[in-house]
Formats: sequence, structure tokens, C-alpha cells
Amino acid sequence: MKYFLTVLAILFVEMSAFGQSDLQSMVDADRSLASRAIETGTRSAYLEYLADDGVIFRPDAVNGKEYWSLHPSEPAEILNRKMEFADISASGLLGYTTGVWETEPRVPTGPPRRVGQYVTVWSKKPDGRFLAIIDILTEYDEAAAPVGNPALVTTLPRDINKRRWSAADPSMNFLKMGMTKGGLGKAFDEFAAEDIRLIIEENPPIFGKKNAVKAMKKYLSVAFPRKVSLLESSDLAYAWNPCEYANSEEGMERGNCLNIWKLRKKRWYITLGVFARVPNVVRPKLKMSPTNRPN
Repeated sequence: MKYFLTVLAILFVEMSAFGQSDLQSMVDADRSLASRAIETGTRSAYLEYLADDGVIFRPDAVNGKEYWSLHPSEPAEILNRKMEFADISASGLLGYTTGVWETEPRVPTGPPRRVGQYVTVWSKKPDGRFLAIIDILTEYDEAAAPVGNPALVTTLPRDINKRRWSAADPSMNFLKMGMTKGGLGKAFDEFAAEDIRLIIEENPPIFGKKNAVKAMKKYLSVAFPRKVSLLESSDLAYAWNPCEYANSEEGMERGNCLNIWKLRKKRWYITLGVFARVPNVVRPKLKMSPTNRPN
């Protein structure tokens, strides 16, 4: 028994070291993408670091490599990415990075500066490289301050998911609960981790379960998604889907939603949530009575 426990201890140390090595490789890939975007341009950087099936949003989901291949010219602005947080599965095969992005014009007469948050989901390929399989952005006013404490990160022993519990069931239950009377606030109250990061279009990052639940109370999901993409590895999973919400303050909104799930103490929790709104480009037609028509 003593020998068996010693072997287990050695294996645990080796797995931890292996996971840290993969985490560093993924972080290095994120930083390299950021450096290449400045040095060679956004298009070149994404063509280098996107997987063949990598998804970006313009504003709806499209194949990233196909999109950039069809746009031969580099954008008229420089993309800067600054990573703030990263996490990876216990297997070292699936992880994500998130942080601030901003653009600046290449020439004085270029587009105005923009600021937002990014989330990139990375997958380790057979050759050991990490490539981006999802890259999603939100935009907000840079003067707005984050809500909550960004340093709030729960440190728990990794659950390597020996039971092979899937994140599919909690993910589907989350989507269903978002359509009930309690809406997204109730859904996040049930499934959000205490250290959740919430990223919503036109809002600065929101940290902590209490703040996330409060922010999502005004949203009610009006339709079950037509499609859901879910991928998991060991104790980490992502679920992406088009979403449509009734906002009690602003009316109907649609966009793309991404949730990162983490297995902790035998239960799946959302540790990062994203709602990237798709703008409504159809302008309303004002109805006017004949007596109110302009001359």
C-alpha cells in the first residue's frame, strides 16, 4: 500500500508539471499572436494561429481562416492584445485566455481607437502546437471601470474527471433555465462559480457571482438555440451558441454566447461567460400621419 501511494504521488506531481508546461505553452501562443499582430498585422497573425476549423465572429460565426483569406488587405488599424487570465484543462489539451484588446490607427487619419475584451479558446494539436479554435470579442467604453474584484480566483485541487462526467447536461439545463421566469439571473445563480468572469457587450468586465447574477437579471432567453457547439477535455469545457434575449431595459437583443465550464468538487460550474451582441442593422421606419408630414 505504501508503495502504491508513493506511485500515485509521483504520478500526481508529474501530471501537475505536465499541466503547467501546457499552460505555459498556451500562454506563449497567446503572446505570440499578440506580437505578430503588431509586427505583421492582424490578418497575418490570425492566419498563423487559427486552427483550420477555428471560429471568429464578424459579427456572426464564420470560419476564421476563410474569412481572413478572403480579405487580402491588412486592416487600417493595429491590434494590441494584453492577456489578463488563462486556464487549461487537467489533460493539457483544451484551455482559454482572456484579456483586453485595443486598436490604434496605422495613420493619423485612420479609424478611431477602440477597446474591448477578448476570449480565445485554444486546442493542443498532435504536433504540440496550440491553435485558436474560438476567438470572440466585445467592445466597451474604455473609461468604464470593471465591476468586482478581478483577483477573485478560487484555488481548488483539480478534479481530473475520472468519472468522465460530461458538461453537456448542465449546459443544456442552463440554457433551459434561462427561458424560465427567473431568466438568466436565475440560471447564473444556479450554475456560476463564485469567481466567474462575465463579459458583456458595451460593458466592462464583471467579476464574482453576486455581480454576475445582478447584471443578468434583466435578460430572458426567448428561444432555445438552433445549434450548440460543445467541446470538453477532462475538467474543462466550452459551449458556444447563438442567443436571443429579451432585455427588460432595452428590448430584444441577439448575439453569440460562450460559456467556459470547469469541474470542481464533482460539479460543473461556469467560470467565464460571454455575450457578444450582434448589432441590429435594420433601422426602424417612422410612421407619420398625413397631417404630420414634413412640407
